[in-house]
Amino acid sequence: MKQVEITENEAEQRLDRFLRKYLKDYKLGDIYKLFRTNKVKVNNKKHKENYMLQAGDIIQLYIAEEAQSEVKKPIGSSKPIEIVYEDDNLLLLNKPFGLLTHPDSPGDSDTLIDRALYYLQHKDDYSPSATFTPSVCNRLDRNTGGIVAVAKNYTALKSMNKLIRDRKVKKLYLCVVKGFIKEAGEVKNFLVKDEEKNKVAILEGEQEGARGVHTRYKPLKSNQEYTLVEVELITGRPHQIRAHFASIGHPIVGDLKYGDKGTNIIFRDSFKLKHQFLYAYKLHFKEAENGLEYLKGEAFTCKLPDSLENIVQQLFNKKVK
Repeated sequence: MKQVEITENEAEQRLDRFLRKYLKDYKLGDIYKLFRTNKVKVNNKKHKENYMLQAGDIIQLYIAEEAQSEVKKPIGSSKPIEIVYEDDNLLLLNKPFGLLTHPDSPGDSDTLIDRALYYLQHKDDYSPSATFTPSVCNRLDRNTGGIVAVAKNYTALKSMNKLIRDRKVKKLYLCVVKGFIKEAGEVKNFLVKDEEKNKVAILEGEQEGARGVHTRYKPLKSNQEYTLVEVELITGRPHQIRAHFASIGHPIVGDLKYGDKGTNIIFRDSFKLKHQFLYAYKLHFKEAENGLEYLKGEAFTCKLPDSLENIVQQLFNKKVK
């Protein structure tokens, strides 16, 4: 007989779903057979498959020792990470340009989450879970840099995802766009994605497969040819900011997919810019709840990389704080 103690990372899920993850070598039918033959108990009592696990529960499994699924530490990538903020629940990281947030295909072995997992597993206080792996709460495109939140436990992941979904966490970006933007504004319409081309289109009317998108922005500095803009992402769709600014005639400089070719050549030759000037520089917790209350009102900022700060200085003679 094996015993498994349920922690906060495994709580609030059905008993059968936990066992499907815990007993990785078991087929689904074999797991339900354990229930039928009374080989699964919780706190020494028989429960149905849909029993909702609570922190502190003890599962008794009457199975062979070799059938127990071992908790293994993730391998990850040993390359360094830049930590913006860390506590027992969250890890806020500054993702560099060119790095995937998480694997897109089986061959992707060096991503931001891989580096975060390697960092966490080498901390003295890291305790791996039987069924939960630290996960990113927000995703940035490969060639967009900035703050990415990683939840260290299941409770934090649920809480952070809900805060983002309910728009209680403000996500702010900095970008340089072509043209002069005089006043603050917003773009609110619809977006549809072509999965084969990995490109989106902005639509003014709703149609099948399209999703609502909403972006707010305000100019910070302009030299008439280009404008430094702070962007608030209200919805979080793929390529939303890039496609929105292209749709209003102010494409982001350096954007090879949605940008202006002539402008991109200028910035490539003058500033060696090979990617879009778009940086997720601030997370502001307008509200916080469900274990993250202590973050209410807090804002976390990461500075622009030197390559982008140099562009700002030369274009606008203004340092971004």
